[in-house]
Amino acid sequence: MSDSSIEQLLNLAGGQENIRLVQHDVNTTTLILRNRTGVNMSVPYFDADIRITGDQCYITIEDEFSQLYHTLLAMGVGKTEGDALPETRRTSKKSLLYFISDVFRPLMPAILGAAVLKIVLAIITLFNVYSSTDSSSLMDSQTFLIFKSIGDSVYYLLPILVAISTAYRLKSNVYVATAIGGLMFYPQMTALLSGEEDVHFMGVPIVSQAIFFSASIWVILTINAASYLEKVVEQISPRAFKGILAPLLTFLILVPLVLMILGPIGTWIDQQLPDVVDSLLNDAPIVAIMLLGAVYSLMMIAGLHYWLLPLIINELMVNGFSLIIPVMLVAFVAQAGASLATGLRSKQREFRKLAFWATGTALLGTPEPAMYAVNMRKRASFYSALLGGAAGGLYFGLLSVKAVSLGGYGSLLEIPLFMEEESLNLLHACVGLIISFCVSGVLTYWMIGKERKHA
Repeated sequence: MSDSSIEQLLNLAGGQENIRLVQHDVNTTTLILRNRTGVNMSVPYFDADIRITGDQCYITIEDEFSQLYHTLLAMGVGKTEGDALPETRRTSKKSLLYFISDVFRPLMPAILGAAVLKIVLAIITLFNVYSSTDSSSLMDSQTFLIFKSIGDSVYYLLPILVAISTAYRLKSNVYVATAIGGLMFYPQMTALLSGEEDVHFMGVPIVSQAIFFSASIWVILTINAASYLEKVVEQISPRAFKGILAPLLTFLILVPLVLMILGPIGTWIDQQLPDVVDSLLNDAPIVAIMLLGAVYSLMMIAGLHYWLLPLIINELMVNGFSLIIPVMLVAFVAQAGASLATGLRSKQREFRKLAFWATGTALLGTPEPAMYAVNMRKRASFYSALLGGAAGGLYFGLLSVKAVSLGGYGSLLEIPLFMEEESLNLLHACVGLIISFCVSGVLTYWMIGKERKHA
């Protein structure tokens, strides 16, 4: 919020001295005034909700990222008669999808910044591939590799960032959460889970997929369990062990328990998922592509999409094309369509801006902002994105849309992967993506509108 907007808000409230308390709750900042008659209604239009209850006057403003709240506190607004009310969160009353989205929201500046950088590098790479001049020296230069590392670093460290944000929301120990999120980055764990040998923990098989254990959903659920354990233990532990016993039990019992639960699950998936997908592709390819288009986003959340890579490589080696690669793109485009519609329906300026940026990054191969920070806020948006992926996947399956080469981003920039001589494959790919985008967007727009009418 700009300085002029802050000044306009203070004039609306009747001056800084008329503001008694400042409260932030989820997505809004509320000003509690001393004198309700001090509200200056002659101030030009300001997007605020004014509510008078008894002697109290409340001015509520949408504040998606708490910027206004922290700015007012830094100015000393509302501190004359007592400290501002603490930031409260009611995420426990929300769905799991909403909570996951709430965890990702503060991470969006870093994720979007890295996403735009990765997109710029992808465009440079694309020009290099199709350029008539030889620019391989640029692609192999250390400068380009460093920029690529900068763009990838946020996604590489995402489990740690997610752990910190989750702990912040649950008001649990941030440093314990960071240690949990960074467990799979420890060199010995990385080497152990490299796939070179079978791994067992206390006799339980552990799947050799470090990325599976580092998936955001498992980190969030583990931090939730650790937070609950911390609160219980802190209440019953003697004073001499407060602050020590809870982290000890987390590291000694909880984290190993999570590994023992996820280990067999990952092992079973490692054994079954490739065979199931391969069997479906052979026996019922249309159904397989439609289902993959619907659930690919869910697979990303659970870290299961990495198991598709060996199948993709095998497809390319045996058949010379892949039916799975298009699924990735159609799922990303569906998330983009839902994100755009959610932004168009939103009345929150900051959220709209985020949704529009997330739409662009999803179309260009980075769906995380659209999926986590926008669509998960509303079930209608997220489920519509899954249905949009299914619709596009169904079209791809019916027309046997294929990619003839392995890409890296699942981006619209990779449309040339669908070019095939004497074939309408490229045209069908474009039609399927449009179907996916439109189905998810229209469904989202309609369902959010319907929810508001019944609210």
